[in-house]
Amino acid sequence: MFRNRSRIGPVAGPLPMVQRPNGGTRAVSLATVKSGGRVRISSISGRRGLRQRLYDLGLYEGATMNILKNDISGPIILRVLDSRIVVGRKQAHRIMVDIVE
Repeated sequence: MFRNRSRIGPVAGPLPMVQRPNGGTRAVSLATVKSGGRVRISSISGRRGLRQRLYDLGLYEGATMNILKNDISGPIILRVLDSRIVVGRKQAHRIMVDIVE
């Protein structure tokens, strides 16, 4: 009758960074990156509609961006090229990123 749907809950804190064999770090959720960080998208999970919408906004695997604002709750403001993009927190949990130094 009802499906058991798992929901993405709040994250207790940033995931620990683990070195990859190629010298990079393990991907973390975009929602856990602090304001002022620079990241590169490593993967996007979710249905095709979400992935297409993010692609249309310029968010695709390999794209780099700056995190302008990421408070405890509410949307996340990103700078991609010369544009500011607002991404909801649930969507941000589906975007896995690598920290760029």
